[in-house]
Amino acid sequence: MVRPIVALIAGLLSAVSGAAQPLPTNGANAWSADANGPGHFVAVHGQRSAIIGYSQSGLEIWAYPLQLMSGYQLRFHEAGRLEPFDGQALLSRTESSPSEVVRVYNGPDFVVREHLFVPLDAPSAVITYEVEGRPEVQIEARFEPSLNLMWPGALGGQDVGWNEARSGYVEREPVHGFSAVIRSPQAIGHDPTVNSATNRPTVMGLLMEPRREEDSIRRARLVIAEEDVRMPVSGGSGLEDQTSKLRAQTDAHYASVLKDAVEIITPDPDVNRALAASIIAVEEAWVCAPQIGCGIVAGYGPSRPARRPQYAWYFAGDGLIAVESLLAAGRYERARDELEFIAKYQNKTNGMIWHEISTSAPLIDWEKRYPYMYVHVDITLQYLSALADYVETTGDTAFVGRHWAGIQAAWRYARSLVDATTGLPSIPAGKEGQNEQTVLRDDVSLSSAWVDATKAFGQLARVQHNTKLAQDADKAHEIAIRSLRSNYWDEKSGFWFGGHSASGEPFRQQRPDAAEILLQGAFTKAQIDQALDRLATPDYQTDWGVRSLSALHPDYDPNTYSSGAVWGLGSSGVSTIFWKEHRPFTAWNAWHGLVPWTMLDSPGHMHEVLAGDLFHPELESVPEQTWSSASFLSGAVHGLFGLDVQGSRRFLTFAPHLPASWNKVVINRLRVGSSRVDLHVTEDSGAIMLEIDNPGMPITVDFEPEIPLGARLTGAEVNNETAPATVLQTMQDQHVKIVTVARTGATLAVVRYSGGVRIAPVETAPRPGDKSINLKLVSAHWNDGDVLRLSGYAVDPAHAAIDLITTMKIATVQGADVTPIAKDAYRLVFHLPASVKTGPVAYVPVQATAKLERARPTD
Repeated sequence: MVRPIVALIAGLLSAVSGAAQPLPTNGANAWSADANGPGHFVAVHGQRSAIIGYSQSGLEIWAYPLQLMSGYQLRFHEAGRLEPFDGQALLSRTESSPSEVVRVYNGPDFVVREHLFVPLDAPSAVITYEVEGRPEVQIEARFEPSLNLMWPGALGGQDVGWNEARSGYVEREPVHGFSAVIRSPQAIGHDPTVNSATNRPTVMGLLMEPRREEDSIRRARLVIAEEDVRMPVSGGSGLEDQTSKLRAQTDAHYASVLKDAVEIITPDPDVNRALAASIIAVEEAWVCAPQIGCGIVAGYGPSRPARRPQYAWYFAGDGLIAVESLLAAGRYERARDELEFIAKYQNKTNGMIWHEISTSAPLIDWEKRYPYMYVHVDITLQYLSALADYVETTGDTAFVGRHWAGIQAAWRYARSLVDATTGLPSIPAGKEGQNEQTVLRDDVSLSSAWVDATKAFGQLARVQHNTKLAQDADKAHEIAIRSLRSNYWDEKSGFWFGGHSASGEPFRQQRPDAAEILLQGAFTKAQIDQALDRLATPDYQTDWGVRSLSALHPDYDPNTYSSGAVWGLGSSGVSTIFWKEHRPFTAWNAWHGLVPWTMLDSPGHMHEVLAGDLFHPELESVPEQTWSSASFLSGAVHGLFGLDVQGSRRFLTFAPHLPASWNKVVINRLRVGSSRVDLHVTEDSGAIMLEIDNPGMPITVDFEPEIPLGARLTGAEVNNETAPATVLQTMQDQHVKIVTVARTGATLAVVRYSGGVRIAPVETAPRPGDKSINLKLVSAHWNDGDVLRLSGYAVDPAHAAIDLITTMKIATVQGADVTPIAKDAYRLVFHLPASVKTGPVAYVPVQATAKLERARPTD
């Protein structure tokens, strides 16, 4: 009965703070945002086209690989008024869904709704204007016709002319024969495009007069389309009449994506929305480019010098991160498609996996003239690991057989990187490891990737019944583990080396991005704890994620892309490490701090990187970064919920670390082999109950729920029969382990406990421009004698609190004040030392010890 009270308190606080709520839109996520100040990034995604940009600088429209226009902006002409209204000044809000973006403009006595839409599978866009209010309003659209290639390609010799029959501009490029149309049936005026001796302006426009339709709403439509013989109507002619049908198709597509994926429902609606949005974001990154095929692009951002647009091209490494998310979501077919796409462009000569491909690549001799495709050696190692994860999760061993030749080629390339003296890979001249900013002989992330790749290839070789290659991989794995231990641990700093220079000198930048090395068996428990203690401090932890470099390092710069800013990808990765090492407080801080990212800029999407000192985007950051959204879901599934699926064995591990404010979690459509399993977890009155609904063949479930620190196991049951259970004790949490077979139908597993304490953070969600203020709890240890020892860092007395949820009596407390806040709930406020820390992180250490007493048994 404790946790429902806390959940109720959390729900009330959420309501008071105005937490975003879902808007109904055919079952898909929708978001609404005020357009104050510079506004939000706008993006409407199709598989062959996109509308992207910021309102103040104008939108771009793409039909891959071509930019059809840029700088799209509006003015509104009202009858009887000479001076037009600037559209940016009237823009009041945006409403975003996976299918379209609606921008709302509020005039003095009229409202214009602008519907931005791209079909799911056509190189075109349709912009529809709906005008309501008293006066007649005309819409002036200004833009720069482009017909240019995506970075780094370029076209010249474009021509733009007005075509009266099409009621629009026609763009033409004579060398490749590209052509596009910008047209409106409601056009009543346009800029001249005659062959004049005077300079013709690069910015053009047309004036549209909305016309009243059957529902009495005045509408005007603008169609922008590449001319394509594969289109049912060339040049988008008549496309405006198909918009409703195409919109319904797009709605149905995204509804089917969510229906196909795992559904996670928690007591926190903002978390639920962010998880669903991450699934949609990865699907929105699925792009089909002519002559290349379909794959996942790295993200979406506006064009900038030499980058048209930013990151909307293919990266194999980003795609592999997306594959991990797709597997976590249960979208196995899309994960397979992405792996097929990556394998398609493997270097046929040496087996290396590629780094990046622009959608303009087929037109610019990409492989020979541009040094981008085969540059990152670490991706080949990551590819092997991703394949093994795919096969283990899905059970699709046939995939290995189809690609066995390429898999062996990737293994041979990976082996060619290994230095015989260390058993670890070195970076060849002219290539890069994971670290792009520093020239190194080797880097720790590359070596860590090699450890994973050796294990992965051994698994793949066994699928092919190739014992010799499997044993070869096993031997390489053992050597790599020993070499990690001897080559990468820095006793002086209690951290790992970042790599070594060409002369063999250690590179000592203490970056968290290689934290996975702590799970690979190379370091001792004392070394792992030492590194995690360091990473848990506010030198790394902010209220919105994990800094890429300690704030105390001489090279720290909070506004630099790679020297102290906060990465969404890195924060999710670090959170997963902390959960797997049973440090749930730091893990929650790192992961949950990403939730506000979904409303910082492009609604429902996450930036690539934020500043390290203030909650706002870093200057270079891309507003929609696929790997940020993808890794957020992966961190939840593998870290927060501790889910691990082995499809071929029909085996599921479920080891959740649920926050104290959640008394219930529902996970629907979790894919285990051929089954879609529903998991319902509830906690009440000292009992954790797991309901498993399995409509398919039996599966084995290893259920390991976290119970309160210091709690005593009093029993365990499966389907009302006593079941064996084991207590798994760690320094900062404890779990109970039950292994059972969930047969077809319903299975109920129950864990019962008494006493103990749950620790709930008292958080304030950051707002744009905020500094970190929340308490950073580093450790919570339960010692013999029912003593709870807490340590962490606080920035001021107003933000130095945690909540303790317990049925036990708090007898004494040192180092803090304790106040009851509800039945079986207390707020503990740490005492801060008299001295105040100065510097880039103004946190001070805090400690407290609480002695608790158990209720005496009654007769």
